Amino acid sequence: MQTGIARVITVAAVACLALSAGACAEDTPGVAEVAGAPQARFYSPPAESIPGQHGSVIRSQPLTGSQAVPGARNSLVLYRSVDAQGKTVAVSGTLAVPEGTPPAGGWPLISWAPGTNGVADACAPSRTEGSSPGKDEQARWVAKGYAVARTDYQGLGTPGNHGYLIGETEQRAVSDFATAAREVDKSVGARWVAMGHSQGGHAALFAAGAAAAWAPGSELLGAVALAPASHLGEQVRMAKWAVSNPLGTLGTGDIALYVPLLVRGAQTVTDVDPARFLTDRAVSMLPIADSECTATLRDRGKWGGLSAKDVFTKDGDLSGLLRVLDDNDPSGLRFTAPVLVLQGRSDMTVPLKSTDAMVAEQQLHGQSVDYRKYDDVDHSGIVAASFADALGWVDTRFGITR
Repeated sequence: MQTGIARVITVAAVACLALSAGACAEDTPGVAEVAGAPQARFYSPPAESIPGQHGSVIRSQPLTGSQAVPGARNSLVLYRSVDAQGKTVAVSGTLAVPEGTPPAGGWPLISWAPGTNGVADACAPSRTEGSSPGKDEQARWVAKGYAVARTDYQGLGTPGNHGYLIGETEQRAVSDFATAAREVDKSVGARWVAMGHSQGGHAALFAAGAAAAWAPGSELLGAVALAPASHLGEQVRMAKWAVSNPLGTLGTGDIALYVPLLVRGAQTVTDVDPARFLTDRAVSMLPIADSECTATLRDRGKWGGLSAKDVFTKDGDLSGLLRVLDDNDPSGLRFTAPVLVLQGRSDMTVPLKSTDAMVAEQQLHGQSVDYRKYDDVDHSGIVAASFADALGWVDTRFGITR
């Protein structure tokens, strides 16, 4: 539960939806190259191959072309995880392992959680052509001697629905890849750090709370959350208030853009009927998110052209959606590993005061959270701006000196 202070701070301060990631405006998604050839069928394994222990590998293949991280051995991986209903599912991702001789105990591992790109299969980071979302981040860490496993999350690229901002399934995808990475490449060590930006920051925080119990065979040393999404329920409440208030000016642009993603995510854990709170126009446009990514959802003729008053009905019942959003807010998490939160002061996507309120509540409950803020840094800039601090913090977790 949020404290009253944190809730008041957030409601008063947040004017846009705290989701997104730098991936939102990336290249048009396509199909990754596996050993130089398009392999869309790689993502849909035979049903009989899926049952098995979560964190085990279904299959992997060398990854080349535009997706490959320089200076690394790259693999496209399909591994097992468990969805919100307890069913074993296939999850895709990429693994980049530094070339050369690993240190004693194997390469230190970062399980990287990417930011928002959509809920359609084509939006999976590993299925994008051109400059892959998060590739530069992977390359920075590989150059410093870290292996990087980047998940696509459950139901993103692979069969099933993507649990967008559903913390438990996000962390399972992140944690299970940390285990699977060692099966793909024996030079990867058992110790790891969860890390992610925006949606991925949200996932990293949930990993800090649950990964030790979920994947006890892999030693989680900490989590780094860059501009993590939080207080989604509060922000949707604000958008709904704008619909009911004649003077309301909130709820344009980003709020509308992410509504279909939030609805689809919530539907993976409970029965949410969007017709109870969305306008007829918004309901008719929901299927667009099932086939298109955020780069095109932003178009003025699609969700990017809608305001909150175009999306939410005045007297709609949002209780079902809000229950899911509140349940998946990271503010009340209890961590089993130390956490580093990194936030730009000029971030207009995940506002500073939203993250301030989240960290304040976590620290109030005695959680080990190191919080660092950066002047004149926006949402996409936080990854590069904070790299030196993140590297120093992660090196300390692994006992690395440079």
